[in-house]
Amino acid sequence: MTPRIVSLLPSATEIVCALGLEHALVGRSHECDFPPGVERLPVCTAPKAGGNNTRDIHENITAILQHDLSVYSVDAERLRDLRPTHIVTQIQCEVCAVSLRDVEAALASWSDARPKIVALNPQSLDDVFGDIRHTADSVGATAAGENVIHSMRQRLDSIAAVTRDLPEKPRVATIEWMER
Repeated sequence: MTPRIVSLLPSATEIVCALGLEHALVGRSHECDFPPGVERLPVCTAPKAGGNNTRDIHENITAILQHDLSVYSVDAERLRDLRPTHIVTQIQCEVCAVSLRDVEAALASWSDARPKIVALNPQSLDDVFGDIRHTADSVGATAAGENVIHSMRQRLDSIAAVTRDLPEKPRVATIEWMER
């Protein structure tokens, strides 16, 4: 049986699609927009805070967290209508994306069969590979998961080989949430 997957995390949407299961996606978060085509899916989440810049967003989120545990809302009714067999979410950061607690609260009133929750929590590159494997195993795509991981490791090895002998190594800075 083909799974019915709701992805509540952009990276999870990319994992599901990399596994060859884009056709199994039935819903997404408000942030999931890649690969092209997923924006056609019903949106199951919304932010409770907004703003014109990171300072405004930070202030709005801080205000919300004073009286609420979550900065996102999950559309429980839409989830029920979509009848997913799997919901992929994360447990890493409750400000960055919908949390496991948000998903569990949305499913709390379900008396019928609940979807399997696949919670991702990468802390390292190896954990990313582990989350790909976990997602693949959960939706019955173990072989595809191993192929994705193998391909990614090959790409990383080829980048390492090309850059190994460079006299000046590339440097990358990642900056997030610039204003406080």
